[in-house]
Amino acid sequence: MIRIGFFWTPHLSARVLQDFLNSPQFKVDFVVTGEDKPIGRHQIITPNEVKNLALSQSIPVLQPARIRGNTEFLEEMQSYGVDYFVVVAYGKILPTEALRVPKKYPINIHGSLLPKYRWASPIQAALINGETETGVTIMVMNEKMDEGDIIDVKKIGIATSETAETLFEKFEEVSGNFAIKTIQKLDKGELVPRKQNENEATYCKKIMKEDWLLDFSKSAEKLYHLHQGLTPWPGVYTMYKWKKCIIEKCFYTPHSEGDNEIGTVVQKGTEIWIVCGKWLLTLSQVKLEWKKSQSIKEFLNGQRDFIGSILPHHS
Repeated sequence: MIRIGFFWTPHLSARVLQDFLNSPQFKVDFVVTGEDKPIGRHQIITPNEVKNLALSQSIPVLQPARIRGNTEFLEEMQSYGVDYFVVVAYGKILPTEALRVPKKYPINIHGSLLPKYRWASPIQAALINGETETGVTIMVMNEKMDEGDIIDVKKIGIATSETAETLFEKFEEVSGNFAIKTIQKLDKGELVPRKQNENEATYCKKIMKEDWLLDFSKSAEKLYHLHQGLTPWPGVYTMYKWKKCIIEKCFYTPHSEGDNEIGTVVQKGTEIWIVCGKWLLTLSQVKLEWKKSQSIKEFLNGQRDFIGSILPHHS
C-alpha cells in the first residue's frame, strides 16, 4: 500500500483525487486544500470540491492559511508518515521543510511538457501560442517552481477547435490515472527522475485583464489562439457602442478583405468578418455586455449598424 498526502484545490483536482481513491494500491492519509471562500451574491462561506470529496470519505482535511514557518501544520503532516505528496495547482509554494516530510518524494502533476510552460497558466499558454500538442508532466518537487526532476510525461493532442475548457477536461481524464501508474513504477524502481534541460525552459505568466481585449492590428490567427486560451474564462472581447462585446465563438479566414481599415466589420454572404492586421477573424457567437449570448445572425437582427463599424484596436 502506497500512502500519500494530497495538496489540491481546483475542480481538476477533485477528479484526480477520485482516481486515487478508486485505486486499491493507494491510501490517501490526508488532503491539504485552500481555505473556504465566500461564494455567490450572498457571499456564503463554501468549501471547495476537494474538501467535500475528502470529507465524504472521512479523510482528514488541512487548510493552512500559510505554510512557511507553520510548525503546527508541519508536525501534523509528519504524524501521518506518508510515502509521497501529490500536488497539483495547489497555489502555495511548499518550503524545503515541507518537501522533506514524505518518506520518498513530493510529486507534482503539471499541465505541460516540461521544461516548456513553467509557472502559472500552462494549459492556457499552450493554446495561446498555437501548440498542436501539450501534456502532463509528473515531476519531483523542489523549492523552485516547476524546476524539479522529471519522472515521466504523457502527451495530449490539441484540436483545432480546442478551448481552455475542453483542454482542462482532457487533463482531468488522464492526469489521475497517469500519475497513479507513474508513482507505482517509481516506487518499484522502474523509473528514475531526470533533470530538466534548462536551455529548453519557457515560462507562462498569470493571466491579466489587459490580455482579454482584442487588438485587431495582430493577425486573425493569433487572436483566435488567444480566444482559445481565454475561453470560457475570462473570455476575449472588443468594445462596441461603449460596451464589452465578448466574442464567444470565432475562427480565422486566411485571406485579406480589400483595403478596409483594420477593425472594420465586413459581411460577405452569411459570414461576418473583422479585418485584422493579417487575415480575417470570422464571428459565430457573441455576447454584448449585460445581454444574453447570441449567434452572430441573432446579434445582427438587433444591431444592424454593426456591419461597417470600425472596432477599436491598439497597435
